[in-house]
This record gives sequence, structure tokens and C-alpha cells, in this order.
Amino acid sequence: MGKLPENGVAYETIVITENGHTNAAALSATRKGEYMLLRSFKGSDTFENLRKTEKFSVNYISSENKEAFINAAVKGWGDEEREFSDEEISRRYGFPVLNIASGVAICAVEDRKLEGVEDEIGETEILKARGRIVLWEGGAENAIKIGEDRNIMALVAYTRYLISEGEVRGKHRKRALELAENDDAVGRWVLEHL
Repeated sequence: MGKLPENGVAYETIVITENGHTNAAALSATRKGEYMLLRSFKGSDTFENLRKTEKFSVNYISSENKEAFINAAVKGWGDEEREFSDEEISRRYGFPVLNIASGVAICAVEDRKLEGVEDEIGETEILKARGRIVLWEGGAENAIKIGEDRNIMALVAYTRYLISEGEVRGKHRKRALELAENDDAVGRWVLEHL
């Protein structure tokens, strides 16, 4: 079975949802007992899919495979472009998971809640989804916790940069530049695309 992710700790994960097409997104996930908690922003494919789907998979990615976060974070925004190929995804118990995941939770959605939020980018809604873990495979020992990897944080700042305007956009660009490291594949990618 492998070791479950730490209870109450947010991890950098890749969440897969389906709703007409398969969508993979870089998203934080937190295990609370037998449940996974997700938060997805309005306007994303994941937000729309979580509103309608009954299942999702949470894919824990080890630091050795963290380049996968690039595709999950920046490909397929608002369109049906696939973030990962058929060779990179397999189906377990009828649901898609990433082959490179060190640990996978397949979850059944039990609760959804819309919540309004306002931050420096503006007003929007987030969808909080709670899914009961129906299957756990692998382990989360080498998965990346939120705030643990500078280059993943640079990638997050890069995605905020993409959706921002004006002074806020400049702030996120600067943050991405400060965090990204040239000796890391994710960091190099961020630096090359700013």
C-alpha cells in the first residue's frame, strides 16, 4: 500500500479530472483523514470539471520528476490541449493516473462548496472539493510539500504572472525571477519563459 501523505499537510500534486476530456492540473492537495481536500479557481478546467465529475485522482510527484509540473501548470488553459500523452497516463480502476506518480489517490467527490475570494489579482470564486479516498497506491515519501521547493514556487509565481496585469504582474514576474534557479530544470524553464 505505501505510506499515505502526512495528514493536514499541503502537497504539490497533479490532479486529474475528466469531463469530456482528461485534464491534468498542478494543484495543492491536503489529506484530512480518509479525505482529500482541493481548492480550484474559477476559470480553470479543473474548476469546471470538479463541479460536474464524481471522481478525481491526486498524483504525488517525487522531486526527481518535478518537471511534470510544467505541463500541468501551463498547458491546456481553457482549451482541450492535453497536458500529458496517452503513454504518460494509465487507467487504474477506470480512472486516469500519471505513470510517473510515486503515490496516487483516487477519490470520490462527496462535498463541493463555492467561496468568493479577493486577492491582489481581483475577485473570483474558488471551488472547495472534498473527496473520499477510495484507492491509495504507492507512497508519498518523496513528494513535494507546499513551500518546500523554490523552483516549484517560481512556477507558481509564473502562473500568477500570466493572469495578472500592471503592477501586480510585475510583482509576480520579479518573484519568479528571485526564486528560479538556473541549475534546476523547472527553474530554467521559468527563466526562459519570463
